[in-house]
Amino acid sequence: MSAPIALICSVPLESRQLRDSLGSRLEIEIGRKLAHFGVLDGAPVIVFAAGMGKVNAAHGLTALLERREVRGIIGFGVAGAYDGSGLRVGDVALASSAVYGDEGVETPDGWMSTEGIGIPLLEQGGKPVYNRIELDAARVKRASDALAAAGVHVRVGPFVTVSACSGTAARGAEVAARFAGIVEGMEGAALAHVATLYGCPFLEVRAVSNLVEDRDLSRWRLQDAATAAQRAVRVLTAARETVFRGK
Repeated sequence: MSAPIALICSVPLESRQLRDSLGSRLEIEIGRKLAHFGVLDGAPVIVFAAGMGKVNAAHGLTALLERREVRGIIGFGVAGAYDGSGLRVGDVALASSAVYGDEGVETPDGWMSTEGIGIPLLEQGGKPVYNRIELDAARVKRASDALAAAGVHVRVGPFVTVSACSGTAARGAEVAARFAGIVEGMEGAALAHVATLYGCPFLEVRAVSNLVEDRDLSRWRLQDAATAAQRAVRVLTAARETVFRGK
């Protein structure tokens, strides 16, 4: 059997439908956390809800990659969409880059990135990487084309990863403008970071559960977004021969 595709999210709500669709499903332990190995649409996969936030994401994916070879990684789940992104609740977004939104320093003159500090977070292709990790443009294009061919309308752009989500419209507008971001989540940049360190092909796809505005949980649609994200993951898994060809 070929190496599996790692499908990694934060919480079980985001992966339940994928897990329940697995053929030959086995429970496995990764980094002292529960994951599921099985076959999805003809592809061997590992479905892994590694926990919320950057530390859980990095720990889970590192533990996975230290234990198993994988063909590719798809980070997925729900997200908040920034005003001006053109996204609505239920829409699907695909990352062109994964951005650390709050690694840096708040100074009297405003926010300073890690580049301003002068300390890169990692190297990519021999070059220093600061807050923004660029994903492979050709792979993102192939993924976007596969989603479009399956009837999934998708918007491509930078995903911003934060430790403290933007719970006000003003904060969301500030972060979105700083990075030209389209959606906000809590794990993507950490996943992209680890994938880069291990040289593994990586994509991130999310569906919009809410707009980034003054926080109003009554307007959130978590289940609908989780369903839309999992549908997109299945499209990408089915198109694996195209999406994950080469490095």
